[in-house]
Amino acid sequence: MAKIILYWSNLPKRCGYKSIEEWKNAEVKFSPLHDLVFRSHERLGNKVELWTHQKITDFSYQGIEIKDASELISHEIVYQTLEWGHSIAFVADAIRIKRASQVLGIVLDMDCVCLKSFPEHDSWFSTMPAKRTGSMAPKWGPKKPPMKVHDGSWSGKELTIFPIKIGKTTQKIMSEFADKIILKLQMKPRGGTDEWNSILWTVKAIANTDVTAKIYQPIYMSPLPAWLGSGKCYSLEDPTRLDGETELFGYPLPSIDEILEKSYTVAHFFESAFQEADHIGIDQWNDVPKNSLLAAEMDYIGYK
Repeated sequence: MAKIILYWSNLPKRCGYKSIEEWKNAEVKFSPLHDLVFRSHERLGNKVELWTHQKITDFSYQGIEIKDASELISHEIVYQTLEWGHSIAFVADAIRIKRASQVLGIVLDMDCVCLKSFPEHDSWFSTMPAKRTGSMAPKWGPKKPPMKVHDGSWSGKELTIFPIKIGKTTQKIMSEFADKIILKLQMKPRGGTDEWNSILWTVKAIANTDVTAKIYQPIYMSPLPAWLGSGKCYSLEDPTRLDGETELFGYPLPSIDEILEKSYTVAHFFESAFQEADHIGIDQWNDVPKNSLLAAEMDYIGYK
């Protein structure tokens, strides 16, 4: 079983920390979604490493090991890069990719609820839905190639996303890629630079050279589109559009039943490592709509 690599620290400015030491010595604040995420890992018996630059002392989830992220990037560098305005998602990517390249592990986001044990392929990559119609639909071609599916099982015309499994074929190049991200963290961001997309473009380029890798269609690793605004997600809707009959931007949304049957994990885009993402509140969590995907996931996992 491959190790799953997570990262979570709270943003200093959002949480009101006034110094690097106050931030470093503060207890990490988790959300209700994180509780569901951790319990989904427990249920499957996953081996998980949770890396952080802060303190985690009250933590009793089985199979999840807390790790000091300063072993990979110092807290001084991270605090400065966040002060400069780099996204904490950038930090999370560097740490997770670096560690996963060391242990041939799985890079996973903190907003992903795991429904099934991940496949055992040595190397695999994931995709999420791309718009098929409209002005924002990708114009696939030489300048924007799709994911290369070497077994020819599907077109690869979707967006690259985490999770990924780093294997022997990608171990060296992924480790070097993480080193480049770490170097970039030590430089002030340039205006208009979209670092998040640049990381995923590089992941796609690496995936396209790995003829051994399995490339998964969105339903398996990231079945939900991320086309709604901050703080919103299709998994919270009731009535749900996840009925297997609704089409948006030319993309047929899967049904809740199909997701529960086929998906290994579901990313909930109302909460993520992005700086502008919103945490779901306690009141909203305690009143999750009963016919929503999130409620169905809770039932599936046995969450109380």
